[in-house]
Amino acid sequence: MNPSSAPNIAIAIPDGYKIIRKDRTNRTGGGIAIAHKSSIRIATYTDDSLPDAEHLHFSIHSDPKTTLRGTLIYRPPGPRKKFSEDIADFISPHALPSTDYILLGDLNFHLENRTNNNTTALLDNLANLGLKQLVNTPTHYAGHTLDPIFSSSKHISFSHTTELSWIDHSCVHFSFKKTNVHHHAQQPPRRQWNRISTEQLASTLSQNPPTSTTDPNEAANNLTSWISDCANLLAPLKTQANKNRHKKNSWFTPDLKDSKKECRTLEKTWRLNQTDENMSALKNATRKHHQLLRTARKSAFQNRLDNNAHNSKELFGIVKELSNPDAENNSIPPSQDLCDSLAAFFHHKITDIYNSFTTTNTSPPPEPATDNTTIHTWNPTTTEETTRVMNSIHSGSPSDPCPHHIFNKADNIIALHLRDVINTSFTTATFPENWKHAELNALLKKPTADPTELKNFRPISLLPFPAKVIEKIVNAQLTTALETNDSLDPSQFGFRANHSTETALIAATDDIRSLTDKGETVALILLDLSAAFDTACHRTLIRRLSNAGIRGKALEWIISFLSGRTQGTTPSSSYPSPTTLPQQEPDYTKA
Repeated sequence: MNPSSAPNIAIAIPDGYKIIRKDRTNRTGGGIAIAHKSSIRIATYTDDSLPDAEHLHFSIHSDPKTTLRGTLIYRPPGPRKKFSEDIADFISPHALPSTDYILLGDLNFHLENRTNNNTTALLDNLANLGLKQLVNTPTHYAGHTLDPIFSSSKHISFSHTTELSWIDHSCVHFSFKKTNVHHHAQQPPRRQWNRISTEQLASTLSQNPPTSTTDPNEAANNLTSWISDCANLLAPLKTQANKNRHKKNSWFTPDLKDSKKECRTLEKTWRLNQTDENMSALKNATRKHHQLLRTARKSAFQNRLDNNAHNSKELFGIVKELSNPDAENNSIPPSQDLCDSLAAFFHHKITDIYNSFTTTNTSPPPEPATDNTTIHTWNPTTTEETTRVMNSIHSGSPSDPCPHHIFNKADNIIALHLRDVINTSFTTATFPENWKHAELNALLKKPTADPTELKNFRPISLLPFPAKVIEKIVNAQLTTALETNDSLDPSQFGFRANHSTETALIAATDDIRSLTDKGETVALILLDLSAAFDTACHRTLIRRLSNAGIRGKALEWIISFLSGRTQGTTPSSSYPSPTTLPQQEPDYTKA
């Protein structure tokens, strides 16, 4: 590319596009250029700090808040060692951690050959700046990867390569996808719960207590209305502008902030006066800033690992965060149609499993006769127990009148009235209808899964906060009764205190070794039941509970608890019509 080739290049550029060129003037061949759509604003500049390669720095502005900075490089064939050492100093002032930066071009390095010392040095030097090589396929007809894309931005991804008949290099495709939330975009109406003090909440709740009643459904509705009225008074719904706030890293210390500010100041100075002295100062400051970043990040993660040495859940979360830092939720915008489709899919999934079962006229085996202690009613709960259970729950449902932490903030007042509703439910053997509805939060099973395939979503049931409280109270009494009657299978390890997957593995391993020591052959069968909880037969459950000693109003309450449940799918703030769960109604008369 040289001045004499300008007419031919102008003919090759399609309408609506422009070209920015940097010709090679001192010898034949070479030269680099950027062709771009006329509607895209792009600025370019060069410097003389990399004499072994032709380059062009650029900044692409797709909108006022989205900028892609990058460097286009062509390195002619020749000695590689010096270039591997110089490239980091050349790139460091531009590849700042806070920017979306890309380095691309033809480096004439066999980047697929990790055994080559020069290639390894190049990759290591750029990796120290946080730049990762994204192209994983050959870009040259001889099978080499000569045309890389280096970037640290999670918004830049390599797509594919296309072979060209008129050149020995392939066309490398990549994408830059970044969505900015406009500063003045409105959010859905929200309540400012954090502005409510405990004293305000307690005072307001005490003024208009809910009306007492012996009907559990009416009592539950009164409780919900009482809390909703208080919420409307103290935290009315408000629509606010969406502030585009970036998530801050906890390890980004004030020293790092000052270091970043210094780099920005030196960068502005160098752009105004591009002297060797200003360039040297910028390189030194940038190198120091990158070192501080690595040290602070390493120290922060080391502290998290040390503090959670015995917390396996947190440790796995840290490993996931480190191994896949750019993972994002590959979601699609929520809509009413999506909610309805997900609700129908989850409904038909269970129905199809039911229909696949083979029907049989064989009667279930009779339960063994036992001298069980019979429970006819659930023991009334106390305010103290209700308060303790409330404080142990840390989640709720979108249908709740307030978040769980508001329930807990006024637990001494709410627990008093919630206790009355629960005891009324026990007395009448009726589970409140508005506590039977579950909001399904549809989550992708894997971040890389296709969000257009409904089978890739996992439904998470979000139950109302009061329903969780009453469940825990009944579960405690039911567990005590089953353990007292010795009704739990010794081989059950799930959902039992002092039992876990570890104890199950230990027991299975012990059984296998005991049998093999006796010279016997062991076959291990592992079962994975699809939607196991959703397809559990309620009639069988009721029959077995009855044989375990749960009778009378206690059993009637469980039947009410299982009957007439509904669900709605809410990936966002959309609330579709509830769908009745596809479950057989328990027949108490046959139980």
